Amino acid sequence: MSDVLTFAAALLVAGPVIGTVCLFSPSFWRVWTVPREAHLALVAAHRLAWTMANVGFTAATVLTAAGLVVLAGSLGVDDGPKAMLLAGSIAYAIAGTLWCAGQAIRTRLTPAIATMVATGTPTEPAETLLGAVTGGLYSAFMLMTGLALVAIGLTLVLGGGIAAPAAWAVTILAAGALAGFFALDGFLPAAIYAPTLLIGLALLLGWR
Repeated sequence: MSDVLTFAAALLVAGPVIGTVCLFSPSFWRVWTVPREAHLALVAAHRLAWTMANVGFTAATVLTAAGLVVLAGSLGVDDGPKAMLLAGSIAYAIAGTLWCAGQAIRTRLTPAIATMVATGTPTEPAETLLGAVTGGLYSAFMLMTGLALVAIGLTLVLGGGIAAPAAWAVTILAAGALAGFFALDGFLPAAIYAPTLLIGLALLLGWR
């Protein structure tokens, strides 16, 4: 495996790993599952953990997008599959930009709303507007990346690059994350990093 391809694989693995490390805060983890009031109270009490969680998602997205672009340019496949991989990588990068913008908004404004709630200051209509903006950015990210990763997975199945069972697993994971987003009215964004993590691991482990 070439050095460039190894670098692409390392980026694809490092993104989710760094993101997971940034999310790891046992006292803060339940922030994703508790009601609004408890969510805001946890954010107010754990500002650093909240910032690190958003930094983690941003780092995972940037590194994964970079890894996909490098992969598309360095993987030894025919021109047709290479073009599809590049198109999917660009779509992922565009969607990732929207997601990173959402993380920047949440990092600053959610603690501000938590402070307003704690001091009895009215939060509307700011809170509703914030939710609409970040929710829209999140939905665009999940939809675009889900479709892009399904296309990338199918391209790897048909055009090669990694072992067929791993390529099918990438496709199924991406389709599952996309289906989960629709079925569960939103989905943990961490799930969308599983397909690209698998691509990186397959390359590093020589599953070709």
